[in-house]
Amino acid sequence: MDKLVLFDIDKTLIDRSICHHVAFSYAFKKIYGVTVDISIINYAGMTDPQIAMEVLKCIGLDESLVKVRIDECMDAIVDYFKENAERENIPALDGAKELLDALENKVIIGLITGNLEPIALEKMRKAGLSRYFHVGGFGSDNINRTELVKTAIKRAKDNHNFNGSEVFVIGDTPRDIKAGYEAGARSIGVATGRYSKEELKDSGADFVFDSLKDKKKIVEIILQTS
Repeated sequence: MDKLVLFDIDKTLIDRSICHHVAFSYAFKKIYGVTVDISIINYAGMTDPQIAMEVLKCIGLDESLVKVRIDECMDAIVDYFKENAERENIPALDGAKELLDALENKVIIGLITGNLEPIALEKMRKAGLSRYFHVGGFGSDNINRTELVKTAIKRAKDNHNFNGSEVFVIGDTPRDIKAGYEAGARSIGVATGRYSKEELKDSGADFVFDSLKDKKKIVEIILQTS
């Protein structure tokens, strides 16, 4: 196939996961012995390792000491999520499944998310969206979101016969838009998170919509753009 479409997860395909949010506090306490909530920073669009680094630096922990145990911290986040997510309802946002249905078998569909891979895949399973995604770039691959887009593109070429140059990144934050631009992709912003259509457009989005419910227009852009 000659088109690759990469979706962000949180606030793009699904609403926030409280369990994922709380998992950070659990890991911070277990690994670093501190009590802190990630809401002290604006983490929208950050990778999970980046969120941890920024929160812990914000409360005064030395960056070098944080880095030494960052892998343990990520493991603790995954462990907590796996143990507790089964009790959480994680529905897809309105329009997500319908858009994925419309794109299925016409393009390669993937994920581009700051979530650690096990968490991302479990969220998709619980939202009933797993079957659509065949490739991805995850927070467990790299702390830098732009590199995640590049990773997903490489995986699509290596493993899924992606033979084109048209890549679309769909997300709800300026960080999603920036990562797509820096990786050479076109970007579609959806105002289903904390940012308005105007803010997403100002951040460089090629196209902006209120939500994924604008299925017809989004599909038209992806399938007809050349």
